[in-house]
Amino acid sequence: MKQGIDIPDLPLAEGKTKRIWPSSMPGQVLVESKDDITAGDGARRDLIAGKAEFATETTANVFELLQRAGIPTHFVGRFDDRTFRALAVEMIPIELVTRRVAFGSYLKRNPGREPRSTFDDIEFEMFAKDDANHDPLLEIVGDKVFQYRADAPIGPDTMLDVDEVDESKFGLAPAQQQRVRELAISTFGILEAAWKDQDVTLVDMKIECGITEEGEIVVADVIDNDSWRIWPGGDPDQMVDKQLYRDGQSLDYVADKYAWVAAATGQFNRGGQ
Repeated sequence: MKQGIDIPDLPLAEGKTKRIWPSSMPGQVLVESKDDITAGDGARRDLIAGKAEFATETTANVFELLQRAGIPTHFVGRFDDRTFRALAVEMIPIELVTRRVAFGSYLKRNPGREPRSTFDDIEFEMFAKDDANHDPLLEIVGDKVFQYRADAPIGPDTMLDVDEVDESKFGLAPAQQQRVRELAISTFGILEAAWKDQDVTLVDMKIECGITEEGEIVVADVIDNDSWRIWPGGDPDQMVDKQLYRDGQSLDYVADKYAWVAAATGQFNRGGQ
């Protein structure tokens, strides 16, 4: 049983790095981070002591900043060191990715782009939450949803699936597409400015959105150190994000960087920002 609240032993849902618990507050849930860290669509998994606390601290700091800036989110407040309260929402099963710097998988889809070059305008992409197919790139055109391999340029040879918008779990109406794009780009801009104040470059990031009982689309899930690439001093050799784990750094080293990020995001809501 979740400590301190009279709820069942089983969560409502459980993913690779978090659990969703029912709450005694109507219309709310509890989002608990786990100490798990994964890569390769879950193929590689380890435990890092304290990661749950670092993730919850980072997420709470980020959502508090977004809410102060007028971005609607599902965040209600902190519950304990590993858990926060959130509005119950219907999650949209799409990762919304924004970029300022050409890096990572973007270069595989756009091999003509100079690595580490910057975009004048924030780039936006959508990816299906589908580990089995390695999170395909989504394009919604008219009444069709196209899925493409994420590791190669878009083309007939890399198309994995096409479906009707009304029949696809990844289908969004035009107004919904516009709204998630606006939220993703606005979120990136706010966090880019907050990190810049600490001489940290926000390279790219992913968020998810959900739909409230009232039908409002809000930023949801978590935004923690698994959610972005950040380079202190603009130097990729100084990275402090999940890429360290993907690159095989020791778990103790990764834990130190996650702790640093949790503390650094604590500055987002101080000093008159």
